Amino acid sequence: MTAEHHQGAFSADISKDTELASTILSLAYEDPQNPARSMSISIAPDLGSNLYRFRVGNHEIIHCERELLKQMSFTGDFVLWPLPNRIRDRRYSFQGQDYSLVDVERPQGNYVLIHGLVFDRQWHYEQPVVKQDAVSVTTYVDINKESDHWYESYPFDSRLSLTYTLNREGVHITYQVQNKGQRVLPFGFALHPYFSLLSGKQDTYVSVPVATVMEADEELLPTGRLLDVRGTMYAMFDVRQPVAVGNLKLDHVYMDLQPGAPAIIDYRQQGLQLHISATDDFTHAIIYTATEKDNFFCLEHQTCSTDAINLHHQGEERRRMAHLLEVQPGESFQGTLNYQVKFSH
Repeated sequence: MTAEHHQGAFSADISKDTELASTILSLAYEDPQNPARSMSISIAPDLGSNLYRFRVGNHEIIHCERELLKQMSFTGDFVLWPLPNRIRDRRYSFQGQDYSLVDVERPQGNYVLIHGLVFDRQWHYEQPVVKQDAVSVTTYVDINKESDHWYESYPFDSRLSLTYTLNREGVHITYQVQNKGQRVLPFGFALHPYFSLLSGKQDTYVSVPVATVMEADEELLPTGRLLDVRGTMYAMFDVRQPVAVGNLKLDHVYMDLQPGAPAIIDYRQQGLQLHISATDDFTHAIIYTATEKDNFFCLEHQTCSTDAINLHHQGEERRRMAHLLEVQPGESFQGTLNYQVKFSH
């Protein structure tokens, strides 16, 4: 099964990958003057709507292990929603009701790691839209009694839609949360990209315009303290200026992002930069530098902190730290994350 759509330099392709056992949605931009500036992305809707490929010229920006992707495990660029990352004791309360996530199974990670409820779901997709200046496709997933076996853990009828748009500058991902139920819906949204270390650990640099980092306990849950990275005491967390990924040992949640300033991944050997920016609802960012043997690192922009739904109830300051988002019945909320490619030569 293959369906192709073309318009000028942009095209879309719907195909089947038999090895992955998934439909593949591919969007492409061909630069007629300079093939090194051509770009393409691939999304696997049947595997959690994972944006598992982002190719610039001959370079793969996203690191993906196909075996892990087949298992809908942690690789590529997967979706964290409606409760990103870790939840203390796998339990939470909202508007006087108690909820449990103890039955949610995860193949890896510590007990409190949930990483949302949709990365291992089969998503639906719409037909791609190809224009002269861009190409886009929308995927979506529903949470309701009929569709979701974790409904008791998060019984908020809703739809999450993602629209991926590729243009000459890069990729834009717009999420939309629709509340289809009769009560307020709490959520946080994030993408969890595994970025390739194209220039190696010492020549791949990262900078993120952040002022504070959240102190965490042994289970990487927030203690409620914020540490100012601009002072000498916490300088080891300061990533405001470019630093080689190999010089970092991080699995930390940052907040107080500088408005309008992008995070930058600088692949110095390739003369290639990825500028990551987002709408104002993305208030947090996580940097995970993995282990010595791994050839990737993670930079995750989030609309909330880890364990946001529990922090939300612990006073005004912790509510600010949590930044839990809410959608009223019958309404929707959306935001956009941008991966912009820049070339230095």
